[in-house]
Amino acid sequence: MIRAFFGGTFDPIHNGHIETVSALVDELDISTLSLMPSSVPPHRPQPCASARQRLEMVKLTCQQHPAFTAEDWELKQDRLSYTAHTLSEFKERFPNDILLFVMGMDSLMSLHKWHKWKQLTDHAHLVVMPRGGVEFNPQDEELKSFISTHLTKNKEALTKHSSGYVYIAQTPMVDVSATELREQLQQRKPNLPLPSAVYDYIRQHQLYL
Repeated sequence: MIRAFFGGTFDPIHNGHIETVSALVDELDISTLSLMPSSVPPHRPQPCASARQRLEMVKLTCQQHPAFTAEDWELKQDRLSYTAHTLSEFKERFPNDILLFVMGMDSLMSLHKWHKWKQLTDHAHLVVMPRGGVEFNPQDEELKSFISTHLTKNKEALTKHSSGYVYIAQTPMVDVSATELREQLQQRKPNLPLPSAVYDYIRQHQLYL
């Protein structure tokens, strides 16, 4: 079984997330894609919405998309959300499954700044979704060597081995910025790129105002 995990703050989850991972499910024939809100992201400012609120917005989204599930693993951990720890523990939880860790191109280009980043491919394949304005052009020499060693353009390779590859997906680049979206919510702008249930939840709980 292929299990994919897409981590992020989801502050809030928006249509850009949904459109890209929906395309990824189709591209790689993924059985289950888990949307996993991070608890305490170590590389970025802390979320505006609480962990419970961000998880609830993800759950509302999953109700409309049968291929998605909400994964609260990192929210239950009383520690920084280091992906290396999470993937190591997931490999123990799902020893017979193929694990995919999904990230954006911006994350791949800064991967050398992550905790124990070279160990990520010991436990899973890294699946990278293109991002607008971010080129596939690693500047760090160690990262460049790592990507060169693990890169595959053959999606079938992801099913023949349980871990070890970096795969660049062919998903669309959807230009939605969570930072700009929060500003637009604060300004009460209409027609925002949000699932209707998420928009209603944000309004009900007066988030981002």
